[in-house]
Amino acid sequence: MIYSVTLTTENEFTQSWSHPSCSNLGWTFIEETFEDCLQEDGTYVATYDTLVIPEGETMCFTYLTGSGETTYHLGPGEYGIKPE
Repeated sequence: MIYSVTLTTENEFTQSWSHPSCSNLGWTFIEETFEDCLQEDGTYVATYDTLVIPEGETMCFTYLTGSGETTYHLGPGEYGIKPE
């Protein structure tokens, strides 16, 4: 699902965020630069996409780490909603 957020500083635009259930994934805005977010009224609005896993499905991610492998199992739900 795509969300939009009004930004007040370029620093807000450059910050990534994660979801507690899948801290190995990071989310950022769709726009490439802060200037891409500029609206006609002078505000800055950025968009981002979340990961939606439908009811009845799961998704697993396995990553190699320095101490072996780490696997994340995600159940149905929406992941990556930007915290306020």
